[in-house]
Amino acid sequence: MKSQKIIHRRPWLAMIVMAALMAVLAVATQDSAPPPPLTSTQLARVRELVSMNQNKSALQQARLSACQSALAWVYARFELDEKEAQKLQIEIVELQRQLLANHHQMQVEVRKVVGKERFEMLRRRLERVLTPLNQPPATNGNDQRHDK
Repeated sequence: MKSQKIIHRRPWLAMIVMAALMAVLAVATQDSAPPPPLTSTQLARVRELVSMNQNKSALQQARLSACQSALAWVYARFELDEKEAQKLQIEIVELQRQLLANHHQMQVEVRKVVGKERFEMLRRRLERVLTPLNQPPATNGNDQRHDK
């Protein structure tokens, strides 16, 4: 009853409330509309990029793991081989740089293949594919919707 009196006395308030509700509904409708699907060419290119990235990363990760184990072995001995430790440290840093460059290159290429409207969904899917099983995926705080 009281709200009816307020709205009846202030018709402009009712119009503002209605406009705000319509705007919220319009935004909600736009957000829920799925982005356009990838074309077969886009899908093939993304699959190729992911496959190349995974293969290259797997090789680099294996080399990195071997170098880290070798460095741990050097440090486990009492007589420290400074030269070998330095050599392994340099190789480890270089492999880490290569892994980062590989990931960066894939990110650049994916953005060339897909549009902005499709990128977020694809990013989440790629994250699930590329994230190791024992590590939870990183979130940017905007991941409130889940694609299926």
